[in-house]
Amino acid sequence: MDLPLGGPKGVRTALQTLIDIALIATRDQQGTPRNVFDTDDDDDGTATIYVLTKTYGLAGRITGNENGSLGLHPAVYFYGPTGRHSGPMFMGTMTLVGRKLSNNDKTFFNKFTQARSKLEHILVHHKDLIATIIQKHIGPKRVDKYADLLNDLIDHLNAGEDLNELEIIRISGLDGKIFVGSGSDATKSFSDDAKSEAFIMTALRTSIKCPICDGYLDTDKSVSYDHIVRARDGGSGRSDNCNLTHPYCNQSIKN
Repeated sequence: MDLPLGGPKGVRTALQTLIDIALIATRDQQGTPRNVFDTDDDDDGTATIYVLTKTYGLAGRITGNENGSLGLHPAVYFYGPTGRHSGPMFMGTMTLVGRKLSNNDKTFFNKFTQARSKLEHILVHHKDLIATIIQKHIGPKRVDKYADLLNDLIDHLNAGEDLNELEIIRISGLDGKIFVGSGSDATKSFSDDAKSEAFIMTALRTSIKCPICDGYLDTDKSVSYDHIVRARDGGSGRSDNCNLTHPYCNQSIKN
């Protein structure tokens, strides 16, 4: 996704985000390095190439057209209830995927895909609740806590549970600390947040879904063209034998 770069502060923010993603991509199973001070000096450029390769690999899992790409839709995974980009959601998602790659967890991506449709329903229709859960945690812990929540939701959904708001709160470990309810806004003019939220929800309502996992497709950045009847089984290259899917779904789930 595009990061705001409005002036020097925006440049610093984008640079820090890139550094944080690089740290996530290169962490080992013990969670090291936590920050740049845990890294060694790079005298010959070898370590820099390693970091860039790992960072590219993590980014490619999140979006892009390579075979392993999950093709996560930004409006689902990275935006909060007001239609604004959420740093903890973005970095938390990166952290979870980075952990699974570091642990060489080959089962996670299949489990994610099996739960994807229901998980995305939660992330879209309970954005207010997700944002509240994130806010209940101390700032530095929000990214890791959100990564843990995503992982736990995937596990519960794969166990066949249908999760309502109270169960999501219980899974988050904030039972008794969050009250479910809805408020009303009496203002008659649209705020910037209301406009952003309306734009995001409209975009999702008209978004194409992957026929393999029923998850949202980000067709601008990540899509694979799948033979409905496989080419090896005589399927043609005509448009009526073509489905738009997530790259991972096409290359790893279907095959």
